[in-house]
Parts: sequence; structure tokens; C-alpha cells
Amino acid sequence: MSADSGSAIERRLAAQLPDPIAARPKDARGYPISFVTALGAGGTPDFTELDGPRRAKAIIEHLCGLCGQPLPLVRAVIGGPQVVEHHLAMDPPMCVPCAVFAATHPAAGCPFLLNPNARYRKDRATRPSSPLVAQERPQRMYLARTFAHEAIRLALPDGSEEVMARCARWTGLEEIRSGQLVDARHLLSR
Repeated sequence: MSADSGSAIERRLAAQLPDPIAARPKDARGYPISFVTALGAGGTPDFTELDGPRRAKAIIEHLCGLCGQPLPLVRAVIGGPQVVEHHLAMDPPMCVPCAVFAATHPAAGCPFLLNPNARYRKDRATRPSSPLVAQERPQRMYLARTFAHEAIRLALPDGSEEVMARCARWTGLEEIRSGQLVDARHLLSR
């Protein structure tokens, strides 16, 4: 992109994007489409929904849920207190730069993470899901770093299975507060 192409906002977002996210396909507005974002009719992304098979593939094959690249040894998950306590994540782990970007960039990251009043648009109560998955967005969200995860299959109440990431011990823990990461390692010693 040349210095004079696009709006100032587009240039700033492009400059802030980590290279693996910048390489992702974009929607009509220019927003990167994550590896696990569901696609609707005509390939239109639905940023409120995850693509189940790609989500499972990312967990099983150790791919970043955001950029789709192979995960390095140290990776991160974003979730609420249940994720931190149980070491189980429904969303795939991410490479650390992608996770930090998603947690700290209100304009181009994940507005869901940055707004404590955000709610799921889809009705999660009517779909089978692990009891460890919150039905509403937790008031506190965390970025937890780990050196490994394994894919596990959990039986759901309807008899189906769900692939989740069981994470090794946390090597770092930060609370996401209004686009800032605040050290929360003190919670690990509880």
C-alpha cells in the first residue's frame, strides 16, 4: 500500500496489524477475517460466530485461532475466570502477538474483549455446549500464556462431543482492562 492510498484510519490499522494478521483475507471494510471466523453466504464473515470445523482444526493441529499459522512453543488463550481456573479453552490458543493485539486494540482487535457490557449475539442457551463455557461474557477477561496445549473431546449433554484445548500450566496471566494488559500472576498462586 502506498503512503497516499486509503484513509488515515486504514493506514493506521495496517501499520498496527501484526504481519500474520495483516496477511489474512479481509472483509469489504478491510477488517482481517480470523482463521476461525464463520463465513456465511457468498463468503461474508460473521464475526459473532466461530466456524466449528476450523475451530477444532486449529486446536487439534496447533494453529493460531486468529492468523491460522502454526503455534510457537509459547502461546496464549483469552478467556474468563473459568478458562483460567480449569485450563480449558473453547477458543483455540493463539500466537502471543495475535492474542496481545486482539486484547489491546479497540479499533482493530476484538471489541467483545474491550467492552465489559458486551453480550453474545447468538443464543448460546439453546445450543449444546460444555458446562464450562460461560453463557454470557464474563465480567473479567484474561490473557493467559502457556507452553503447550492438547486437544480433548468433552461429551455434551446431547451426546455429541466438543473439542476443547486443555492448556498446560500458565506461565503468565494478565487481566484485560479497557485495552490494557494488567499483570495478574498473583492469581496463579491461589
